[in-house]
Amino acid sequence: MTRTRILAAPLALALAAGLPMAAFASPERDQRRSEEQRAITAATVDAAGAIAAVRAAGYGTIREVDWERGAWAVKATDSAGQRVALRVDAQSGAVTPRQR
Repeated sequence: MTRTRILAAPLALALAAGLPMAAFASPERDQRRSEEQRAITAATVDAAGAIAAVRAAGYGTIREVDWERGAWAVKATDSAGQRVALRVDAQSGAVTPRQR
């Protein structure tokens, strides 16, 4: 029983110390997520459209699709099988290489 109390006390302290920071960061994080959701909803090209645009541009296997700064970031392979990072414009669907 004593051993459990010794282990529980540091855990309780860590949780108590982390709660105020989590409560402080939560509204900002929620605000960013809300803004991101509005941007995605307003985009003319959705994730499926971005995938279709990348395939139409001649790229192969698509490994990942993410929303970044108002555009779709797509990781795919080129015709030689090399990994490439692409940007798909959310309004026009234009596919361009992404600068890393």
